Amino acid sequence: MKRLLTLLSLMVLSACTIGQPGTPIAPTTPSGSPSVTDSAWPSPSDSAASADDSASPSSSLDSASPDPDDSTSLEPSESASTEPSESASTEPSSTPSATTTPLGSAGAFRAPGEVLDLNGEVTITVLDSKRAKISGHRASQVLVMAKTCNVAAIAGIELTWDSWVLLGPDSEEYPASTTHGNAEPVPVYPNGSGRLYKPGQCAKGWIVFDVPTDAKLSGVRYMNSNGDSGQWRLNANI
Repeated sequence: MKRLLTLLSLMVLSACTIGQPGTPIAPTTPSGSPSVTDSAWPSPSDSAASADDSASPSSSLDSASPDPDDSTSLEPSESASTEPSESASTEPSSTPSATTTPLGSAGAFRAPGEVLDLNGEVTITVLDSKRAKISGHRASQVLVMAKTCNVAAIAGIELTWDSWVLLGPDSEEYPASTTHGNAEPVPVYPNGSGRLYKPGQCAKGWIVFDVPTDAKLSGVRYMNSNGDSGQWRLNANI
């Protein structure tokens, strides 16, 4: 009987123990859920590595600074050449100017109408030329229309045919005529009449030259007693 009671007591205790709540069992972590070590928060080592990368200037400087081998060449481009082109040539034109020509270029033939300036005091030019036959003169004649102005010669100037000579292509010279006929064309250029032309006065007229009928001519020259001179071309039909 005693053993039966003891067995019943043990069974009652076991049943009570099984029905009461026991020590909680820690839930198992699902295999798919992240652990604390797998969280999104960066580890100190990763943060330090990111800080080192961002603070390091090597990557940004390498991408911004050009490679010396790829840099733009400093040699001048052929397209930017500073050599003058043929179209922009600065060589002076050989065409005579129609403006006043200063003293000192007497060796070149001036065009008709081009003015020779004698030191700002006297200006001289040839305006026209032609062949003619004048009564009282021998052979054939060439007429040259000349104009001289006293600009600032205070003492006045005297004009004469003696200062003029026709030129041939082979250094021939034909002085102005010394014959005075009765049919010289007017106006006649002054010829040593003794008149002095004052500043502001001009004289214009024909000078007569007696030349051989077959003479070839290249121009006419003026030269005074001071050695001032100038040469002009004749018209093409002479």
